[in-house]
Amino acid sequence: MGSIQIDDFKEFFESDLSYWSKEMYEAHWLKASEEVEAGNSVSFITSITEPDSSNFIRSWSCYSINGELIFQERILFLDDLESSFNLKEPHKNIESYESVSEDGDKISEWLTRA
Repeated sequence: MGSIQIDDFKEFFESDLSYWSKEMYEAHWLKASEEVEAGNSVSFITSITEPDSSNFIRSWSCYSINGELIFQERILFLDDLESSFNLKEPHKNIESYESVSEDGDKISEWLTRA
């Protein structure tokens, strides 16, 4: 089990350990945190299985916009990517920030100051 905390909001999630170990997730999150501090948008991967045989990856996308960090829980469908998912560049496939879905529904998001 893992958790994400954004100010007073706290969410728990279960990470699949068949492909990445706990230490690999932690290393990824530390690197993603460094990217956020540099002002880049990132995906904090929360559950990943073998990308060559998986349908999706679960993550929390973090967008740095106008001095705020905007977090959205995401499912990255691997078949929908314009380019293949690359573990060495996991943030390359982050979807652009949208606050409304293609169906016109507000996307759940959490904001905090950068």
